[in-house]
Amino acid sequence: MNKTLIILPIGLYLLCLLVISSCEEAAIPIEQDNTPVIVDTVSFPVIKTTSYQIPPVLGNAEHLYFGEKDGFKYLYNLIRFDSTDVSNIYSFDHYNDSLIVADSLKLSMRFAVDTLDQNAEFQLRYFPNGGDSVFNETSTNYLNFDRNTASSVIATAVMMVDSIDTVNTKVTLNFMMDTSIINVIKDTSIINFNQSFLVELKTGGSSEFKFHSSEKVTGDPPELIAYFRQFLSDSVVQDTSYHTYLSIQDVSVIEPPVITPLDSSYLAISLAKGLRSLIMVDMEGWELPKKGIISSAELIYISPDSDTLTGYSVTSYPLKIEGDYSQFKSFETDPYIVDVNFNSSSSVIENILKINYRKISTEFGRGKMTNFGFKIQPSNNNDPFKTVLFHDLSSSDSYPVMRVIYVHP
Repeated sequence: MNKTLIILPIGLYLLCLLVISSCEEAAIPIEQDNTPVIVDTVSFPVIKTTSYQIPPVLGNAEHLYFGEKDGFKYLYNLIRFDSTDVSNIYSFDHYNDSLIVADSLKLSMRFAVDTLDQNAEFQLRYFPNGGDSVFNETSTNYLNFDRNTASSVIATAVMMVDSIDTVNTKVTLNFMMDTSIINVIKDTSIINFNQSFLVELKTGGSSEFKFHSSEKVTGDPPELIAYFRQFLSDSVVQDTSYHTYLSIQDVSVIEPPVITPLDSSYLAISLAKGLRSLIMVDMEGWELPKKGIISSAELIYISPDSDTLTGYSVTSYPLKIEGDYSQFKSFETDPYIVDVNFNSSSSVIENILKINYRKISTEFGRGKMTNFGFKIQPSNNNDPFKTVLFHDLSSSDSYPVMRVIYVHP
């Protein structure tokens, strides 16, 4: 542990306190006398590092993926629709009215690009006996989901070019379903029917197909459209119309490629590969002086990427249990519990990532919490298929290090 001391006059000390405490929930009172103050810089070594893998979950991705690319296998996509239409008025039991006849359902998906230079046949299944919990977009993955719970194929489709206006087009995938499906959906005897569907390629292929998901802010989420006729009497049709229901959860279930030596030799993080890393910082024996305030506690990571990396966002949490740093491991579920109240995030700038652990380091320094190390993982807004590497302890010049700056009387 290395220390640097700087003595400040009380006026400048109070200014430092004002700036620092403005980031806290409440200012910390300090005696306004002429006591000299000190700025300390302390460097804590990183003593353990490792990476590990869990099954990837892509429920926050902006696209739904089909096919294969770079070793990733996009097995199928799960989509759940809202039980009330976009007007927030009509639920599916609306079609039980004796003067309404539901004719068909259409499940529509928007292709990621507006031109069609390749095509394939897709197929659709649903979950007539799934209850209210077929899948969860924040946890469902290729290991914990049983595809056999879906029905047999209820529709097939290929992509089509549709006109938006006289100039612009869009490419959509439209599955048409007959009345037997909507009769199941509108059946009020099925409690909490899930409105969930499984979409997949009819046959495997090496091409990649991307569609808008419900997370794409400027996109078109998957839609379920119910077409119906409104009758005035048993034989007189008043109107032919439709109601639209939007996706509220959707996720691509993917199988990642085999881990490479680089993935296990560095600190590696990736959404689509399910890669996360652990870092243990040796802060043993350090105490934050009374009335001391930490201004920054940065853990600095350096990427070995030969191309300049900027903008990749990383989230980090303090661990609540001890980590296993013995070797790279794969798990079916993430075993490392974290304290979500002390999460930190930052972005890589020119291959350097600086994460500020000021709040949790304050708890460590005051003896209020135990230091079990930190977990780092990709933020959900990144390219899911990007793998980012950082130097670990094997690098003699670029290994991670934590620097803490604090002021005290």
